[in-house]
Amino acid sequence: MGPLATIQAHLTEVRAELAGLAPTTLSESDVTALVRLGVELERLGAALRTRYAKRVADTRAFETTGHHDAANWLAGVSGESTGAAKGVLTLADKLAQVPLVDQAFSNGRLSAAQATVVAGAGALDPSSQEHLIERAEQASFRELKEAAARVTRRALGEASELAKERRAHEQRFLRFTPTAHGGVRLSGRLTRLDGARVASVLDAERQQVVNDARTAGHRTRDEAHLADALVRVVCGDPATRPRAQVTVQADLAALKRGSVEGDEVCEIPGIGSIPVAVAQDLLGDAWVELVLRQGTDVTTITSKKRTIPTAVRTALWA
Repeated sequence: MGPLATIQAHLTEVRAELAGLAPTTLSESDVTALVRLGVELERLGAALRTRYAKRVADTRAFETTGHHDAANWLAGVSGESTGAAKGVLTLADKLAQVPLVDQAFSNGRLSAAQATVVAGAGALDPSSQEHLIERAEQASFRELKEAAARVTRRALGEASELAKERRAHEQRFLRFTPTAHGGVRLSGRLTRLDGARVASVLDAERQQVVNDARTAGHRTRDEAHLADALVRVVCGDPATRPRAQVTVQADLAALKRGSVEGDEVCEIPGIGSIPVAVAQDLLGDAWVELVLRQGTDVTTITSKKRTIPTAVRTALWA
């Protein structure tokens, strides 16, 4: 029996076993184990689909079924959108450039989402592959994306970082779209610095919205509180609007040099990296706390406030 027939036979057995299971008949430990098993099977299935879909694309095997391209064929096989199928094929192309990531993805160590993030950064800096794979296994997905973004920044250089923010500024927009179910949907794009300023103002107002809701005995989703905060800030009394307060973390050496190197950072926590030139321009700004680091030590905190508790709290957070 060849490998394909063997896999098909095992799959038939697994399918038969699962057909006889019901979540309500299993113990808590068993259902937990089955969820983990499902994640592992999903990862192996995603790796199988991704790696061999590339072979279908390379050999143009999709033409035998009447499809005009590999993405269209894969969308039909998977039942997903053509856009999702294109994402799979794009990941397959990247994996060909990063063998360590390809291996980790193939044996189930990485999910498709993790592999996409790691492969993108690893293709720019092959030496980062092992580090990013370890981060994927040990940290949250958000932390993995942050680590990959730092690798990408170092690989592309400061000029690329400036160009990204320049494009974001040129392409900034805010759009209100009426929805079929009532209300309007807001969408937009800002530079990371402006995005951080807006987020800071809304978060400050959100706290007051939450307090008011609790006092009134109302409970709702946090996103709903944030929406209420937006309306208050935009439409409320200008005298009571909260001022933006943004924290920027930057290594002192990077600030002096004008670019980041190694593990240095220049970023707004929770938002992402910003050009060093932008951080330099923020020195002494009234609405920015600039946290300067030297290795693991916080050397300076610039802030509109000079009270010790604020500085100590910021340093501890950093």
